[in-house]
Amino acid sequence: MVKGLHVNSTAPFLAKKSGTEYFIEDFEILSTILSALMWRRCNGPIKLYTDEVGLAYYQSLGLTNLWDGGIDTETILNIPDSIDQNIFWAGAKLFALKNEGAPVALIDTDLIVWTDLNEILSKEKFACLHREGLVDCYLPFELLKKREGYTPDPKWDWSVNPCNTAFAYFGDKDLLEYYTACSIDFMTDNKEMPCEFVSQMVFAEQRVVAMCAKAMDIPIYAFLNDPYQENNDSFSHLWGAKSVARDRRCQRVALCCALMKKINKLFPDYRNDSEAFNVIMENYF
Repeated sequence: MVKGLHVNSTAPFLAKKSGTEYFIEDFEILSTILSALMWRRCNGPIKLYTDEVGLAYYQSLGLTNLWDGGIDTETILNIPDSIDQNIFWAGAKLFALKNEGAPVALIDTDLIVWTDLNEILSKEKFACLHREGLVDCYLPFELLKKREGYTPDPKWDWSVNPCNTAFAYFGDKDLLEYYTACSIDFMTDNKEMPCEFVSQMVFAEQRVVAMCAKAMDIPIYAFLNDPYQENNDSFSHLWGAKSVARDRRCQRVALCCALMKKINKLFPDYRNDSEAFNVIMENYF
């Protein structure tokens, strides 16, 4: 069995929406529920890394029993001020991985794994959801924002395609330590916001890991050939659906209803355990 990790730092939300009380969208609550329950059913325990604000919010929703692997608030609390979590909004994942060690699977809360991956993962040192092309958000080194004096590892191959880490499995301790050290080094004292917002984070999270694996001569197992692969019964990544649901009421309703129906079908007893789930149900049915 493989331990899974969910990670949620509230710092990026609170920095962006200063003065706003922390909240999670209803469809994101539902995807988190389904993501955790399905991982537990098919693959192993799941643990949450969050902060005190996040923990209090999950407690208020009655969701803390989702994470049968426990809840850690110390790790994110101790992320140093030298890391700007507004720029590196997923930076907390790197600190969670560093603290947890291998073997471990990092799972975004908007990603659902529908099948047992244990046999595949037992044979791999590193696996990701799919590879990505070197599209516009993956800037060349000279265009990346970086602190003065930053030097990348000379062993890196900058032609290697990045990894989508909405799901990322680390079976090799040395790779996990190398990757987290390199990513955290890049983020440290890197305080200039990129104009397109995403380039710093996708470099630190998704490009660095591919270059580190190549430098260590570790093959990368990608579950999908591309994010829109038709013959995919193992994963649902709701990244795009969430973006649409935020802007369009009809899509929000459709997504929430689909998630609730799936939870009710697969986990019919869960509605007895979660006040938040029942409140969302009442809003839509």
